[in-house]
Amino acid sequence: MWIVRLMAVLWLLAPSFARAGGIELLLFDAKTQQKFAGCLTCDRAEPEAVCNDLGDYGSRLMANSIWNMHGAFGSKYSEDSPWNDAGEGLVIVDEKGKFYGRFTRNAEANRGQPVIASARYIMSLYEKYTDLSVVRDLLCER
Repeated sequence: MWIVRLMAVLWLLAPSFARAGGIELLLFDAKTQQKFAGCLTCDRAEPEAVCNDLGDYGSRLMANSIWNMHGAFGSKYSEDSPWNDAGEGLVIVDEKGKFYGRFTRNAEANRGQPVIASARYIMSLYEKYTDLSVVRDLLCER
């Protein structure tokens, strides 16, 4: 029962984890850090937000979206996808390029770096539901 309560509290606090300090956390491919995969903490009305269901990075249908299970950033088989158990996933940086860690299921790819609360929360949702549509809805649609 306490786990259910904890998950409910985490769900309610997820947006505050994401926007702590007003920092926009950006996602890029881990290998080159040149391929943009969206903004993890931007307001969902922003075009680059991973929660903008009409945007290139938040729609379940767009090729560059982490929510498209057939796309480069959404397929669990893609090296650049955070959902790949063995891939490098994505790096998380701010607008100035400061590194905040990796967004990946692959614990070895994190290389001992702490995982920010927003990424941990999203991964916990994925571990529980494994359906990107459900994870996206729980994270973005409130």
